[in-house]
Amino acid sequence: MTDHDTEDANNGMELGYLLGNIPFLTRALRAHVRAENADFYADVGAQQGEIVVICLIGLNPGTSQQDVASTLVLKKSAVTKVIKELEDRGIVRREKVAQDKRYNALFLTPAGEERYSRIQARMADQHQALIEPFSEAEQKQLFALLNRLLAHLISRSDTRRASGGLSAEDADD
Repeated sequence: MTDHDTEDANNGMELGYLLGNIPFLTRALRAHVRAENADFYADVGAQQGEIVVICLIGLNPGTSQQDVASTLVLKKSAVTKVIKELEDRGIVRREKVAQDKRYNALFLTPAGEERYSRIQARMADQHQALIEPFSEAEQKQLFALLNRLLAHLISRSDTRRASGGLSAEDADD
């Protein structure tokens, strides 16, 4: 995409330094990805927040709500609400752990496993549509850089939390 293409994609607005501004780009990407995903959510009969929770539990059977919240950078109360809704619909089950009764291990039910399989199949197609403009090498580079940035930001967040500062979970969107 050339600078001219970028300008056309942004309704002719001059974006200047914003083209290299992470908060601006992530906000714009998030809005466009959400719009792209509208059909995906309808196809799998799920809401935005629950898909990633189902996927995390499917990938990590027995994980805790705290671990899910931490991974998603969400408040535990928000994850608890999603888990409760999924549990009420028979998709997720919680089990108390014998060693620590405060800890709930999360598992997908058979209906949850079926939903997880449908989500995975449909997610692969959606993912491919989103990254279609990139070559395989560019895709690998993109995800390597994004994961490196994420690790850096997690490290900074841990440092802030240790010093009593604002954590990512507490920050406004």
